[in-house]
Amino acid sequence: MIGSIGKKLAAALLCATAFMPHAFEAHAAETLKFGAVYPTRNVIGTQAVAGAQLAVKMINDAGGVLGRPLEFVVYDSNFSPVDGVAGMQRLLTEDGIRYIAGVVSSTVALATIPVIESEGALAVFAIPKHPDVTASGYDGIFRMNSTTAIDAASFNGYLADVVAPEKVTMLGENSDFGLLSNKNMKALFGDKLVLTETFEVHQADFSAIASNAWGSGADLVCMAISNPEQTANVLRAMADLGYKPERCIMPGLLNSDLPRLAGEAAEGVFSEDVYLPSIDNELNRKFVSAYEASEGVTPGKIEVLAFEAVWALAKAIEIAGDADNLDAVKNALKTNEFEVLRGKVHFDETGQAISGTQYRIEVRDGKVVERKD
Repeated sequence: MIGSIGKKLAAALLCATAFMPHAFEAHAAETLKFGAVYPTRNVIGTQAVAGAQLAVKMINDAGGVLGRPLEFVVYDSNFSPVDGVAGMQRLLTEDGIRYIAGVVSSTVALATIPVIESEGALAVFAIPKHPDVTASGYDGIFRMNSTTAIDAASFNGYLADVVAPEKVTMLGENSDFGLLSNKNMKALFGDKLVLTETFEVHQADFSAIASNAWGSGADLVCMAISNPEQTANVLRAMADLGYKPERCIMPGLLNSDLPRLAGEAAEGVFSEDVYLPSIDNELNRKFVSAYEASEGVTPGKIEVLAFEAVWALAKAIEIAGDADNLDAVKNALKTNEFEVLRGKVHFDETGQAISGTQYRIEVRDGKVVERKD
């Protein structure tokens, strides 16, 4: 059952999906619902749904949340603020959901926050990275992923001092996150940044951009791209030109499926992230084993963050002792430490999850592994 909304049936996930084990069907009126808006027609969206769904299954197998079965409802955001807001409004008003446990894009997250606030709901966003996501002033917003500022604290020094490029090209999607990444790279490299290219989130042809990057003479090309299909297209376009600079993907965006999507063109690409499948704790071992058994592949950070958003929210409700008391659940999130897949996390005063460890990673022999340098 775990893989029913994962990669095996991703093509069938066109609109909305609800997941609730059959063991609880006789008690549907007692269910607790979590909602999300994910780009379900893209790899990153199906990964997120599969991770969240596995959290729901593990929670329900252990007895649910305060004895209530958990149900997960998701609508397609299509990487679009308009579609994301429409999906969020449907979750909150039509489905009567008060707990949101998912969103991929920073732009979509920022667009949905006013809707969440107006309905007095609580959201634990899984994947958005823009710092403003937890700076709205509404105290019902939390985030599992690291921010661009957190990433920069360790990764910028590595790029500047260890990789030490002479010329840099930056390729960024036209989103709040992509534009901020372009700005940060300019601040880091100054005149060494010789080319910045911005493209739309649904663009498919990158031959001209790859040609411009090659023409720039950059020995380091960095990418801020949320959609792994686009990243793969960029890498293949550069490979087709025989252009082989160092290739950096902004932290948190080196998707576990990229080696399959880009093939040989992905070899050597590097990044940094908050998670490795080899993290040694009981919950992560159980998660990785269950995911591999269901999906036939090792999970990556997207699946992990989607799982953690559901998991931490469910644990906070259990601590609060009342799923109908959102203020008590908010307080539980703000004042407790949670055991999640990457270890212990807590939320700071803004709602940002803090876990401490960042891992350098790269594509080697067709897999995303830890980078040793």
